[in-house]
Amino acid sequence: MMRPQDTQQFDRARTREMPRVSAVKHTKRLLVLALGSTLIAAGLVLLVLPGPGIAVLFLGLTVLSWEFPAAKRLLFKMKMKIKHLRESRSRSRS
Repeated sequence: MMRPQDTQQFDRARTREMPRVSAVKHTKRLLVLALGSTLIAAGLVLLVLPGPGIAVLFLGLTVLSWEFPAAKRLLFKMKMKIKHLRESRSRSRS
């Protein structure tokens, strides 16, 4: 059976092994999520209302890509799609 001193040493060793994410990092991630989500929601609203909906959507996705890899991948795919559309459009004009 383990003595209380042994469990304390075990707890200290275990916490040293597991990196702790600071409160600052959590706060930053939460703020990025809130700002990015708000911009995407505003962009979706501006798609039906007069305004720069697509630009605001890209801005929201850019903000989210600072902290979330999935948003970064989606932003990259959207940029490639736009680039492909521009190239096909320029080829069809000539």
